[in-house]
Amino acid sequence: MAAFGLLVGFISFGFIFNQHLNNIEAKANEETQKLANLLVTARTLVSEHVLSSMALLKQYAAAEGPPNIDGITDMLGTQVPNLRFGDTSQTGRTLLVDSVTRIGSGTATIFVKRGQQFLRIATNVKKADGTNAFGTELNPYGKAIEHLQKNETYYGVVDILGEAYLSRYEPMLDQNKRLIGAWYVGYKLDFNAIDQAIRQWGFLEQGFVAITDGGGKIRFLTAGVSQQKALDALEDKTHRWKKVTKYVPEWDFEINILYPVNEAYWAALGALSPVMMITLILTLVVLLAIISGLQRFVLNPLGGEPETAKLMLMRIESGDFAEDQTSAAPDTLIANMIKMRRRLREMVNQIHANANRLKVSASVFDHAHDAIFITDEHGLIVQCNPSFSVITGYSQAEAIGQSPTALGIAAQQPDFFSSLYQGALAFQEWQGEVWNRHRDGHEYLIALELSPVMNATNHFQHYVGLFSDITRAKEQQNMLEHLAYHDVLTQVPNRVLFSSRLQQALLEAERQQSLLAVCYIDLDDFKIVNDQYGHEFGDKLLMQLASRLTNLLKPEDTLARLGGDEFAMLLCGGRTQVEYTRLLKKLLAAIEKPFSIDKFKFSISASIGYTLYPLDHNPPDTLLRHADHAMYHAKTHGGHQFHLFDLASAQQSQQQQLLLRDLLRGIQNSDIKLVYQPQVCMQSGKLFCFEALLRWQHPARGLLYPNDFLNVVEHTSLIIDIGHWVMEESLRQLTEWQTQGLHTQVSVNIAAQHLMDKQFVDQLAKLFEKYPAIQPTQLHIEITESAAISDFAIVNRVIQQCQSLGVSFSIDDFGSGYSSLIYLRRLPVDIIKIDQSFIHNMLSNQEDLAVIRGVVTLCRDFGRKVVAEGVENAEQAGILAQLGCDYAQGFGIARGMPGNKVIEWVGKHDPFQFN
Repeated sequence: MAAFGLLVGFISFGFIFNQHLNNIEAKANEETQKLANLLVTARTLVSEHVLSSMALLKQYAAAEGPPNIDGITDMLGTQVPNLRFGDTSQTGRTLLVDSVTRIGSGTATIFVKRGQQFLRIATNVKKADGTNAFGTELNPYGKAIEHLQKNETYYGVVDILGEAYLSRYEPMLDQNKRLIGAWYVGYKLDFNAIDQAIRQWGFLEQGFVAITDGGGKIRFLTAGVSQQKALDALEDKTHRWKKVTKYVPEWDFEINILYPVNEAYWAALGALSPVMMITLILTLVVLLAIISGLQRFVLNPLGGEPETAKLMLMRIESGDFAEDQTSAAPDTLIANMIKMRRRLREMVNQIHANANRLKVSASVFDHAHDAIFITDEHGLIVQCNPSFSVITGYSQAEAIGQSPTALGIAAQQPDFFSSLYQGALAFQEWQGEVWNRHRDGHEYLIALELSPVMNATNHFQHYVGLFSDITRAKEQQNMLEHLAYHDVLTQVPNRVLFSSRLQQALLEAERQQSLLAVCYIDLDDFKIVNDQYGHEFGDKLLMQLASRLTNLLKPEDTLARLGGDEFAMLLCGGRTQVEYTRLLKKLLAAIEKPFSIDKFKFSISASIGYTLYPLDHNPPDTLLRHADHAMYHAKTHGGHQFHLFDLASAQQSQQQQLLLRDLLRGIQNSDIKLVYQPQVCMQSGKLFCFEALLRWQHPARGLLYPNDFLNVVEHTSLIIDIGHWVMEESLRQLTEWQTQGLHTQVSVNIAAQHLMDKQFVDQLAKLFEKYPAIQPTQLHIEITESAAISDFAIVNRVIQQCQSLGVSFSIDDFGSGYSSLIYLRRLPVDIIKIDQSFIHNMLSNQEDLAVIRGVVTLCRDFGRKVVAEGVENAEQAGILAQLGCDYAQGFGIARGMPGNKVIEWVGKHDPFQFN
């Protein structure tokens, strides 16, 4: 019987073998899960940067205006769609992308869609030569473009110049929901820490880790293993390698742990020795059981063939404890051996599982990035991990035996830990943010978690503390909060913060029964600044302007940038209406004071509209809208002024805005026409040229003249579009007349904003290319006195450039504006047109006649020709001819006529007959 007991004892040695094979595979699965957790954690940390950067990029863009395509522009010799945010072109402009990456690091790009391509027009992604990748295409075969063309976001790892970036691409839609471009932010992945960890991450003696991406490329590999060996093992079809895999969708990575099958067998055999003692004890137990049940074992049969029992012994001796198909009748020797074998296997599995859990816990403790410390019941540290030393600066030897407070934890709250051991917080979990003092003396912010550990009788034993340094994260959070409520360019509050402060100010004004002002500021002709000097120059002007205005306001006042060159002001502090007027005059004067930018001196004016609460007792949005109406009134009345909201001016502004809407519709419907009024020589009566005059056939108000509608567009980009159309239509009409035998000239009126547009000369030259039958000498350009001196240097340069093409210039309505002899002498114009108001009164007003005589004399001395506008009869014409006036124009000669009536008029024209 003892022999049977010993036999059973030895049999138990083999029970664990098969289980150890399973344990090896289970451990491989645990390792893949650890690696997956490591990758997911890294991805989560980086994702926060990517998502924050994308939010910032889109927020900055929204502050400038909605995305839109405005024609075609040139970029490094390539024609690309002109992508604008509001009125600001983004082609070649890096302010937004640099602002984003300066805060969140990484890279950023703004793409524009051209056909099926996406081109980088604003980017700080670098090419191989170190220059910005302007004009380069998004990979046409990658996953990103595939998602963007479906209006979908793409988020994944992309290789850029051999470096891995976690990248996010989002489609960019205009206000009509059309795909016009894309947003991109990328964060360079620092794989060094992961790579170092995986290089040291082996398995058994010959096993290794290989992590592959979605394309099958090996991204990470255990040190000492060649790429070829890893690829052979991954593709093994001989079953010599065991492969355990886990897919990580967050990265599109697959984690592979591979180890030789034969090594696993040897490892399982080598693991039998730890259970020797367990087996011997169990052998004695079995021996006692056999002695006590001797009669039963003798009487019961073996339970199977002797060969079966012998085979089981051989398997046990070889360490094979795996489940098999062996069976026996109940209550037989073999049946009892099978039951015992199963129970022993379960016991050993549990022992090894506990041991593995302890190993994992120890590994987590040692390798955790967060600091961990454990205190005893007296609050003294008994254990801490390496990260504790890294974060606090105190070594493990220095920390053990000390209280956390002595090591700078919660240094600003000396009684913090004592409150955990007594009072309301005693033995409770706690988490929050506290300030620590490093060993070198600097302070840093941590996120701290404290948990009490109780024994079996529910008495306190330890505190476990876990913390991480969140100083930088907190700074970034504060910066993000600042950016969410402030304009990125000028650093003044944005529309969101302004609205919040306005609501609070209205409540305070109600309580204090005080007066507050809501103001709306718009710079006059700021588009000209951007067009002439560039957006970077304009940005610097806005920054200086914001600083200048802020210095004039009280701390309780608010200056906010709403977008572009528009600002809002909230003026509080209980000022009176007279004090508000005085302050606005001071602000206007400050705006008009010259700015010094890039060694240039530059002046600009502004239009300000404002309303007063509670005199204007309305909600916040309505108050700002009323201030906007008042600003529009100030701008349409010449700018360079401020205006208090009143209902009449608001209604007038609304009518002008309706007129602007009708004008846009009229342009689309071709309701805008040109008529042509002749100018004739005073001496011979012969035709000199025709002046092209705008007329608008309004559907409700009938025929409108330029003075009836151009004032609503003179401060918008529409005035440029209208001026360009007038020039092109005039050249087209000249071409048509020439085919009918009439060779003449046309004079067109151009606004100051159009003349000073940086594209003016180039666009004019292209028009002459489009109409090659027309000589530039056949075109005259008329500008008003005010336009001529609005920016003398620019106007002078443009006139000279146009004259080099052959185009001549006139000053229109001379005498009605500035009438400066200095400008008359210095401006290289060819013709001066005397304002018709002087002609109208010349027969009855000697002063007007004297003005005409003086202008004619001056023009003759300065070598200029003179045109008299508004000539209505022969008597006026006779006197003007005697004074030496060169040309005449007016109803006395002919009214403006459609282009198809000109040939007929020329055929009937009597040079010396006045109507």
